[in-house]
Amino acid sequence: MKRALAAAVALLAVVAVLLIALAGRTDVERPATPAALTLGAAAGRAIQIEAKPVGLSIEYPLLARELGESACPPAALVRAITGLRSPTIRIGGDSQDQTAPASTPPHPGVSDLPSGFWSRLGCLARETGVGVVVGLNLASGEPAWAATMAADARAVILPTRLRFELGNEPDIYGSQVPWWNGERLVRTPMPFATYLVRARALAAQLGPASSIEGPDFASGRWVKALPALARTLHLSALDAHFYPLNACVTSAGANVSALLSRAIQLKLDERVRIARDARAAGLPAIISEANSVSCGGVAGVSDSPAAAVWAFRLVLSALRSGFDSVRFHSSGGVYDPFVLRGRRLTLRPLYLGLAAAAELLEPGAILRAIPSARALDAVAIATAASNTDVLSNYTDAPRAVTVPASAGARVRVEAIVARAPTLALWTVAPSGGRAAVTLPASSVVAITTASG
Repeated sequence: MKRALAAAVALLAVVAVLLIALAGRTDVERPATPAALTLGAAAGRAIQIEAKPVGLSIEYPLLARELGESACPPAALVRAITGLRSPTIRIGGDSQDQTAPASTPPHPGVSDLPSGFWSRLGCLARETGVGVVVGLNLASGEPAWAATMAADARAVILPTRLRFELGNEPDIYGSQVPWWNGERLVRTPMPFATYLVRARALAAQLGPASSIEGPDFASGRWVKALPALARTLHLSALDAHFYPLNACVTSAGANVSALLSRAIQLKLDERVRIARDARAAGLPAIISEANSVSCGGVAGVSDSPAAAVWAFRLVLSALRSGFDSVRFHSSGGVYDPFVLRGRRLTLRPLYLGLAAAAELLEPGAILRAIPSARALDAVAIATAASNTDVLSNYTDAPRAVTVPASAGARVRVEAIVARAPTLALWTVAPSGGRAAVTLPASSVVAITTASG
């Protein structure tokens, strides 16, 4: 027994000596700090930004309320629009298939536009310089309404800034949106032949000189018909909707972690066929309605700073996938980028992300991938005045990078961070031909280098 006890004491003494020795070694005491990732030059296909990549989509009743009742809209609405660099505004969504021209006789499932809507919209267009896409009702089966609404829109909006859209998500009529068959509202899926007849009728009411976007699909049900539809309806752009997370039945899975994940960016692949078909037809491709979570969003997710990070990443992914722009939807839900009640304007975090993207991704800029960034998913954006590296940090820890920067260069860093409600701005002094930048956790960071 005494021998066993003595052996145990001796062993403990050896262990203690080893622990003391190891404690003095810095490589054991704490993990070595990873070396900063050195970014190389951009490479690969050059993508020129052709149009304003950030747009808006607004439901008819919400826009009517925001326009107010005066001759022109509130100044706060004008500020909100111009703060996003006067993006194209698409008027539509579920409400467009529930909307009829002002003073229309009663019709099942629809409401008339309020008096003065078009004149106030015309004033907004003049004061902001926005382009407008007018969504037309296809579900109700009343093609004459399209002619009336088109005439009203043309009376107040310049032809070069006006487009039309034939129905909202017609590929899911019946399953989610009732459609009118002349006798009753039908909840069975609309046949493609019926859709095509109605779409042609609306296009005929608009006239051959009209600029029409379409088909505004929400699923893959009729996606194979896109090339034929583009020719038949003489579309000027191909568009589709995109919501990466779904809360229409349950919000399970629609959380901040999912929204910030790298996998969420791959969901856009579901719509890439639209961009390929548009490119083959020589047409622009547009995500005409998008937001974080379908069916109005989820509180604490869609209205959180994480939505700003996600949105910036989505715009970049869309551009790289062949889309010209993404229009972020407002319906009066928690995913709206801003809220206007009377004259009081409240900007949500999503708005900050959209404003930063609209400012950085200007038409004419050239976008290229940075392959050396590895998991950071980086692109370089070149303009006549500056070069900007945009990096997405998908991890929950900061990451250090260095970028090329001459001694006299000005290096400005702008970060959209998932844990902060505002944009972070700072400058970095180059050293040895490079600038060192720490990327916050779960962030999108733009590093802009301009000559001194």
